[in-house]
Amino acid sequence: MISNHLAPISISFVVPRYGVEVSGGAENATRLLAQALMRHSNANVEILTTTALALSTWDNHFNEGTETLSGIKTRRFRVDKGRLSNFTEATKRALAHPTSVTEAEAAEIIALQGPVSYGLIKAISESKSDVIAFYPYLYHPTVAGIDAAKTKTILHPAAHDEPILDLPIFKRVFENVDGIVFHTHAERAVIETRFAIAQKPSIIFGPGIDNENDAGTTDTNLGTKKMPHEISAVTITDQPFILCLGRVDAPKGTTLLVEMFSAYKLRNPSPLTLVIAGPIEILPNPHPDVLVTGPVSEAVKNDLLNRCITLISPSAFESFSMVLIEAWNKKKPVIVNALCAPTTEQVYRSGGGFVFDGFETFEAALDLIRTDSKLSSTLGRNGFQYARMNYAWENSIPRYINFINQIIN
Repeated sequence: MISNHLAPISISFVVPRYGVEVSGGAENATRLLAQALMRHSNANVEILTTTALALSTWDNHFNEGTETLSGIKTRRFRVDKGRLSNFTEATKRALAHPTSVTEAEAAEIIALQGPVSYGLIKAISESKSDVIAFYPYLYHPTVAGIDAAKTKTILHPAAHDEPILDLPIFKRVFENVDGIVFHTHAERAVIETRFAIAQKPSIIFGPGIDNENDAGTTDTNLGTKKMPHEISAVTITDQPFILCLGRVDAPKGTTLLVEMFSAYKLRNPSPLTLVIAGPIEILPNPHPDVLVTGPVSEAVKNDLLNRCITLISPSAFESFSMVLIEAWNKKKPVIVNALCAPTTEQVYRSGGGFVFDGFETFEAALDLIRTDSKLSSTLGRNGFQYARMNYAWENSIPRYINFINQIIN
């Protein structure tokens, strides 16, 4: 599509928190995309966000005001209401029967969840950008911001099949936005089964990579916030190891992974080690061959990716997995949880790894990758070619710009 929009496109990204300190997947994806737009297009990009850092509280952390981060204008607005103490109980009741909740009750749940920033919503309503892009669907800045916006809007839902998506308030969110950017076909299917958006302009588009030695994670890490039980010094094992990157938390599958790895080691004695790197929320049970490093730098993460046998994504709840793309960018095979439709889709489309649906398939996948070097190399090359074809920024950014032109024009 050839655009008749002659001036550089102006894009405002709305995200509940932002910065190199933020480890959340949607927030990192926003930052990667904003930085790639600066490198690979002439778009004018700004970030509209809050002063919060911690998702668990949304307490004000950063200074309010405007700063430039990696060349991108970033405007932060004070949080007026963080995550309130009665949110968990209110959510538990509502999500037991989400379709029976009224829209007003759902709006209250979203407000209780936070972060509520009246300054941010005002800035959205006053924005003169060609398009405002909201990322992800779940939080108050998106729900209230799409209503407040007076210009074109697009939504990066970062959604997966979860009860909160059935709250009636999200019908308005998805049906009022002008365009939708899905990470995967599986995510699109989740949304289209719930909302009348099949005819709405949309695109399949995920965070990208620049080249084999740069996974597209400029100025990022796996979290720099210090956790009370964080291991202070990152230790790199000299043993062969498998790798898990991301938040260390039971809902992210790390507890399950350690349990299966422990069973694997009992049945298959060897020096094999499991390295889990990322911000720690819930530590799995200790095991002599499991190293939980806590947050790591980009340099350490890249070293881990270069040296690992395989990367494992045990989470059942992802809309997209950037770490799979990063592993494939290093020509490493991957293993993912069959309960996660988006990561399973990525593996099947790429031919870059295996899917496990229990211990038997986990054991079989790991055995094949460990013992069949030819197969392992083939899987890694398949993943690399898939990542380069679908997620190289130089190819994907023009598609994104054309999609925005479609919305604007």
